[in-house]
This record gives sequence, structure tokens and C-alpha cells, in this order.
Amino acid sequence: MLYVLGKVLSKLAFKIYAGLALLYGIKVFVHVEAVANNMPDFNNLSGLYTFMTNAALNTDLAVQFIVFGVVALIAWVLRDAIKNIFENMLKHDSIQSTH
Repeated sequence: MLYVLGKVLSKLAFKIYAGLALLYGIKVFVHVEAVANNMPDFNNLSGLYTFMTNAALNTDLAVQFIVFGVVALIAWVLRDAIKNIFENMLKHDSIQSTH
């Protein structure tokens, strides 16, 4: 029972639950097709920056929380991924130095 509870409440599971909740929030609060239709081309970086800034600042509070949540979740996942890469590199280096 404790093993199952530990797996359900693990960091990875929490990230998955948070990601699903954020995706549901996007589905409910954001009209994705309208955003895509109004967005400038990806090669227009200054236009994209202005569009994203205005879109984030001039929207409902719920959407602002969702945007913040998505950014925070991406940062958390990237931080853990980079941490795991460096830990594996250090383990690999320490194993090679002992041989």
C-alpha cells in the first residue's frame, strides 16, 4: 500500500498530473485556433515577442496562471533533465577513473 502511494505521489507522477491539469486548463480557457490565427510568423521574433507579451498580459487571470504554470513546469522538467545528465556524466567519469 505504501509503495503504491509513494508511486502515485512521486515527483514524476506530480509532473504528469500538473501537465494534464495545465493541458485541461488550456482546453477550457484558451481558444487555441484563434491564438494560432492571430500569431505572427515564427521568423518574426520581435512580432512574436510583442504578441506573446500582449497576449499574456491582456488575458484573464486564469489564463495567466496557466501560462505561468506551463513555464514553471517546463523549467522544472528541464532542470531535472539537466541534473540527471550531469549526474550520469559524473558517474561515468568516476567509473572510468577507477579502472
